Amino acid sequence: MAVQLKPNPPHYTESPQAGECQAQGTHQRGMPSPSVPDPDRPHPEDLVLVGLKGMIPLTMNQGKGGSDQSPSGQTAGFSIEDDPLLRENVDPDHRAFVGFLQHKSRQFFSNYKSVVWKIITAIVLAGYTIYFGFAIAYSPYGAIAPCVFTGFGLLFWAYYAIKRRWGKKVNRKVLRPTRIWWNRNWNTLKWFVYPTPILAFIIVLTITVTEIKQLQSLSGFIFFFLLMWITSKHPDKVVWRPVIWGYTLQFVMGMMVLQWEYGYQAVEWLSQYVAKIINFGYYGAAIIYGDPFMILHPYVMMGMSLLIYVGAMMSILYYLGVTQLVASKMAWAMSVCFGTTAIETLGVVSNIMLNGMDVIMMLRPYVMKLTISEFNCFMVGNNATIAGFMFGLLILFGAPPQHLLTAAVMSSPAAMAIAKLNWPETAPEKSLTRNIKEVRLSKGSEKNMVEAAANGSAIAGRTAFTVVVNYISFMSMLAFIDATLSWIGERVGYPEVSFGWICSYLFYPIPLLIGVEIGQCREIAKVIGLKIFTTEIYAYQVLGQLYDQGIIDERSKALGTYALCGFCSLSTLAIAVGIWAVICPPRRPLVSKLMMRVMFEANVACFTTACIAGLFYSDKLQVFDSADSTPGQKLIKWLYSRIPKLLS
Repeated sequence: MAVQLKPNPPHYTESPQAGECQAQGTHQRGMPSPSVPDPDRPHPEDLVLVGLKGMIPLTMNQGKGGSDQSPSGQTAGFSIEDDPLLRENVDPDHRAFVGFLQHKSRQFFSNYKSVVWKIITAIVLAGYTIYFGFAIAYSPYGAIAPCVFTGFGLLFWAYYAIKRRWGKKVNRKVLRPTRIWWNRNWNTLKWFVYPTPILAFIIVLTITVTEIKQLQSLSGFIFFFLLMWITSKHPDKVVWRPVIWGYTLQFVMGMMVLQWEYGYQAVEWLSQYVAKIINFGYYGAAIIYGDPFMILHPYVMMGMSLLIYVGAMMSILYYLGVTQLVASKMAWAMSVCFGTTAIETLGVVSNIMLNGMDVIMMLRPYVMKLTISEFNCFMVGNNATIAGFMFGLLILFGAPPQHLLTAAVMSSPAAMAIAKLNWPETAPEKSLTRNIKEVRLSKGSEKNMVEAAANGSAIAGRTAFTVVVNYISFMSMLAFIDATLSWIGERVGYPEVSFGWICSYLFYPIPLLIGVEIGQCREIAKVIGLKIFTTEIYAYQVLGQLYDQGIIDERSKALGTYALCGFCSLSTLAIAVGIWAVICPPRRPLVSKLMMRVMFEANVACFTTACIAGLFYSDKLQVFDSADSTPGQKLIKWLYSRIPKLLS
């Protein structure tokens, strides 16, 4: 259907009263008035004129009142008649045909949007099912990753399908009556609930404790528990529910990973895949610095490159909402068990994946609503575990990935338990964010994944620069302190005196309580002191060097990894005060006031995690590592042994 061009185009003026573009001029004979659309032609608002010059799509909107507006609502001040080249080369019939097709396409997708998405989803699922079948038929051992991803996908799909279809009914007829009955009879039930984990703990100890080193770790756990209770802000007002739940989760996770062979292999398999993903950051470093030359300075050329790469990956996950989804579900489960509020729980859980600044930015609208006890718990969670972007850097310095991943997860409930033990809630009214469903997590402002990756890289680059300059300053000051102490000691015949030498005696009881061999306690104590007074990165670097030189064994290296797994050094907390001053200035005085207590609690959380690891650590874990088959192959063999039908 042809659309004739007007020889005398209308002139558009801005109406000051209505704020709309109005057409002035005489319409050609035979052309319908803008106020009376012709039913036999496509709607003018959907007519797209395709310009050949630069292939620029031009929209001619002559709708109500003769307005000429673009789809975004802005006035289109350009018409095809303004350009002689377009007016001569564009066929009116072609313009009308293209506009008609676009109009019908938009109308079809608008009317059948759900059907189209269902068809696309069905095609994708069918293709993945075919691929999954071929992957298992080709190599069952190599298909463990698709099996795991498919299992989690089906689990989430079943959860949301059941929740959408029967969620309200289950909540009304099952969950709500159960909660009411539980709360009504809690005074009686608590006499059975509280002794249960204690009795289970005693039974487990009688089965697993076979060496004196394990009793060292047990005594250390009891010591740190009593220390936190004695130094508590309000020891007579401790609510024991989050404390018991936190320590119980620690024991369960430690036992599943360090005592159950297949649990250890599953964590090892997962950590290996995470390490493989992170190691792709070396490709960018090799292009920039050169493949053989980047090893000349691994800290800057390799370590900082990993920070930037992982920062970009985490930013993409944050943009897609994956991080918020995982953190919110984990926080919901922990808040139900612990009885804590939403923000403090969500803040502690999110630090497993995000760094402290990202967590503060995500929950900034709710931070001012927290009580002092909740804010203290929020800060302890910020500093008691490592963030995802540091995982690759610490592995580069020799930290065992399976123990590093386990320590990061185990320290999260430990932070909750210790924070609530050392500063219990005493406010008459808790924060307004009691329910996790009331929290609306902020998303990134990026428009697409490319922008998210670019912003994440930029932020990670600034973080890497901050890490480097702080590392330079602290290492230089440490060298000056060591030289000064050596000069002082040399005057009396002890030139070996240094900062690390002092720390090896000052913190000697801590590795002894954790369960380290007595002959290696001084070395681990030195590493702990370096971590507290300098940086965690340098401490892990020294730990890796001690193991490579044969000074410490595998057990001491593993327990040292658990004890160091946290951003709880003086330098990190000093940086945190500056971050709070920028992001949330009203909270900066409280941050400064709580800084030393937070560092104390966060370090004790790491030490208790190390105690539990020492309690369940066994030499047979080394046998798992030295086996010929990979952890994935062992795990798939075990799964097949449990499902004999798959073997046929």
